[in-house]
Amino acid sequence: MNKTFDNVSASTFQCLGGKLQEQGLSFEGTSGYLSKNGISTDYHFDESNQTLSITNLEVGFPASLVGMNTEKVMGILEKAIDECR
Repeated sequence: MNKTFDNVSASTFQCLGGKLQEQGLSFEGTSGYLSKNGISTDYHFDESNQTLSITNLEVGFPASLVGMNTEKVMGILEKAIDECR
């Protein structure tokens, strides 16, 4: 699953990074790969265009056992971004 979020400022990206750290994840720069507990994705933050692209989002074991799927994970990300704006 892929999605690009618009109107993501540098401060929003930093705030989202803080929320991810609370879950044991961290952005390594403005582009990279995140993976934990069966959830994985690539990301790219473009500060000049104020976009955050989430690509190749996949949900597998063990996250899938607790009812997580790509739509739920994307919804959680969207809510976190909205809270950071």
